[in-house]
Order: sequence, then C-alpha cells, then structure tokens
Amino acid sequence: MRLPIIATLVLGCIACDIRLDTAGTPAVPTSPTGPTITVTNTNTNTSTTDRTGTDTEPTPSGGGGSNATLPLPAYGERVTRDVAAANPALLANSCQEVSGESAWQFLDLVIRELRDQNGDQRWGYLCKDAACMAFARDVVAYKASTTESGIWIVDVIGNHCPGPSDPPPTVRWGVLPFETVRKWATARR
Repeated sequence: MRLPIIATLVLGCIACDIRLDTAGTPAVPTSPTGPTITVTNTNTNTSTTDRTGTDTEPTPSGGGGSNATLPLPAYGERVTRDVAAANPALLANSCQEVSGESAWQFLDLVIRELRDQNGDQRWGYLCKDAACMAFARDVVAYKASTTESGIWIVDVIGNHCPGPSDPPPTVRWGVLPFETVRKWATARR
C-alpha cells in the first residue's frame, strides 16, 4: 500500500524542486540565491478601540423601548481633546501613583466638561469594584441605559503612568466595547 503512494508522490513531483528522501533526512532547496518571497496578503481588519480621528459613534445592538441604550454622544472626543489642549500640565501629571490625589484633576475636569454639554449628567467614573469604592484612573464612563448598568467606557489617557523611558501621557479617545455589567458613578467618594 505504501509503494503506490510513494510512486504517486514521486511521479507527481518530477518537475518539482523537491527531493524525496526516504531515509528521514530533510531536503534542502538547491537555489543558489535562495527563494524570493513576496507577501501579497492585505490586512482588511478594521476593528479598533482607538477611534482617534473618526467622526461616527458606535451604537449598541438592541431595539427601542424603555430599556433602549443611547449611543455615545458625538461631542465627547472634541470636549476631551479641548480639555487636554487647554490643560497640558494636568494631563502630564495625571498618574495617581506619582502625583497622588492631585492627579485626578485632569479626569475630574474632563468629566465636568462632558457633563456641561447640554446638561448631560450621564458622564462619570468607571467603578473598578462592585461597591464603587475604587475607580478607573484613565477612563470615563457614559451611562447609556435606564438601569444601573449599560455603559460606554472610553479610555481618554494614553500611556497613563509611563515608565522612565516611555513617552508622556497623551489624550486619546479609545472607545471600548459596550459594557452591560460594570457600574459607573457620578462622583468619586
């Protein structure tokens, strides 16, 4: 049974540059300059969480009704970038591990300015624990439903708490997937 398979392989590869070695030693290509490899694939993945420079807002799936979720407001990125441009020192010193309590000034100001837009009080802090006693230090949350859960989370500080050889923090607008379980709060306790 093995002989017909081997014969088929050998006859099928007569014009190939492959040597069949039945002793188990790997074959080596005989080209003097080596093979030329051209990559022709194109990455068509358009998924990204950093929405910098985009003008469309994501919307969660689901229908209307009293439990409908709201899309992330379109003004969010502009307001966040305006706050960073007007307050570069607050952004540069936004690492709580280094600057302590004063590092919250940038995120506090971003949330305050977002809430001032059309009186939209749905902006706040992302709770890091179930009791809402610890908060994310570089993201904002937008309550998008009538329940306590159902929020958009947006990373607004890139390279937060950089290492000694890392570039300084930057403003960004990185929208994370819609969250149905985590909680948000309007103020830090």
